[in-house]
Amino acid sequence: MKEYVIQNKVKQFIENYQQIKKLKDSWSMGMIQYSCALSLAMRNQDVNIEKIEKNMEIIKNNTGIFSNFRGYSMYYIATLLSTKDNAESEFKEIMDIFQLLKEKRFWNDAYLPFVAITLYENKDKIDIDNCINNMKYVYDFMKKHHPFLTSSDDYCRIALISINSRNLDEDLEYIEECYEKLSKNGFYKSNNLQSLSQIMCFDKERNDESINKIVRLKNLLDKEKCKIDSYAYPIIGAIALLDCSEDIVVNQIKNVSNKLKEVKGFGDWSLGKYNRNMISGAIVSLAYADYLKEKSNIDVISNNIILDIIIAIEIACMIAVISTSSASSTASN
Repeated sequence: MKEYVIQNKVKQFIENYQQIKKLKDSWSMGMIQYSCALSLAMRNQDVNIEKIEKNMEIIKNNTGIFSNFRGYSMYYIATLLSTKDNAESEFKEIMDIFQLLKEKRFWNDAYLPFVAITLYENKDKIDIDNCINNMKYVYDFMKKHHPFLTSSDDYCRIALISINSRNLDEDLEYIEECYEKLSKNGFYKSNNLQSLSQIMCFDKERNDESINKIVRLKNLLDKEKCKIDSYAYPIIGAIALLDCSEDIVVNQIKNVSNKLKEVKGFGDWSLGKYNRNMISGAIVSLAYADYLKEKSNIDVISNNIILDIIIAIEIACMIAVISTSSASSTASN
C-alpha cells in the first residue's frame, strides 16, 4: 500500500480534531474529541461545526437532562448526524431503537446509546427486533462462559456479532476457542482478552495462523516501543485480519504515532502514549481497509468483511475512549 494513503488519513484526522476543538464547550468533550475526529476520517468526511452544534441542540431538545444521550454520546451522535440529510428524524429513529433495547432489559448506561447507533447504522441489512433478540442470546452465552467479565461494555461488540453472524452458535464457539488459544500465548484472561476474541468473529480463515499473527503483532509493537495497551486489544485483532505484513504495518503505526506526537493535543501529557498508539493503529488499519476496499479484484465476501472490520475498529476506539474518560472522571471526583 502506498504511504500517501496513510498520510492522507492522518492529515484528515488531525484537521478534523483541530476543527472539533472549535465547537462550543469542546473542553467538556474530553477524549471523545478524538473519537469524533476519527469517526469522520473513517467516513472520509470533514467537520461541519454548524451542523454538529445544531445536532447537539436537537439531542438536548429531545431528551431529558439526565439522559445518557447527554453524556459523551451526545458529541459522537451529533458528529455522526452531521453526515446525514435529516438529522432530527434520524435521531428519533436512534431513540426508538434505544427504547427497544431498554424494553429488552439491556442496562441503560453510557454504552447503550452507542449500541442504538450501531444498530441504526446497519438498519438496512437487519430486522431490528430479531437482531436485538440475537443480542440477548449472545449476551447470555457470554455471561454463562465469563460471568465476571461480561457487562454492558460488551454490548456494542455483541451488536456487531448479531448483525453480521450467519451462524451464532458456530461464531460463539470460535470466539471461545480464540479466547483459550490467546490465553495460552501470552494474553491474560481478562475483559480485554474477551473483547479481542469477539473481534475474531470476522476471521475469514479461522485457523491458527490468525492467532499466531495476533501474537506476532503484539510482540512486535512491544519490541518497537509502540505498545498498544490491553484496553485496545481489538485494534490488534482488526489489524491481524487485514492482508498486511506485520513488520511493515508496525513500522507504519510507529511512524504515525511519532508524527502525531509533534502535533499539539497529541503529546504524552495531553493524549498519552498508549492512546496515541491506539489511534495510530486505528488510522493505519483504516487506511489499509480503505485501500483493500477499493481494489477492483476483491470479492464481495472479502469486501463485506473489511466493512465489518472498519466498524469494529471504530467501536474499539470508542469503547476504549469511554472507559478511559470514565476512569479519569472517577479518579478526579
